[in-house]
Amino acid sequence: MTTEILSPAVVEALSIGNLPDIQWKMHDDLCDCTYQRIGMWTNPYLAETLEVRMCCIWNELYKQFPQYVRNVPAFWDYNAEQWVTEPAEWNGEEDMPQSMWHRQLARKLGISLEAARMLNIPAPQGQKLPQRQPKPQMLLSFGGEWIPVELGI
Repeated sequence: MTTEILSPAVVEALSIGNLPDIQWKMHDDLCDCTYQRIGMWTNPYLAETLEVRMCCIWNELYKQFPQYVRNVPAFWDYNAEQWVTEPAEWNGEEDMPQSMWHRQLARKLGISLEAARMLNIPAPQGQKLPQRQPKPQMLLSFGGEWIPVELGI
């Protein structure tokens, strides 16, 4: 029987419940920030992970330096080089993230983010593209190495 000795930091984390049961992810809607950004650095050799809700930290920094912050109520269309003030309709292949949908609803309806969440309206569905059919292939051997070549049929 082998006994593994745990470091005092691990014993403390386990005993007081310091290990998170919720994984932070972008668009997790766990904060009210418009642009949810999560920083994560993890290292198996140290058995340590640093998670940072960058969006929340940036919001606090913005409050300290308001003279350097502009929140423009429009999208800068860099292709047309003009401001667009109406939110675009969802046209992604995947479903719209619920957190983004809540923020779009709040903007479109002129209500708070909390009120938009409480409406409980499902996010728009993505425009699923048909699966691409694989093209027929043939294997050719060059110098002992087999290489797949697509046939143009």
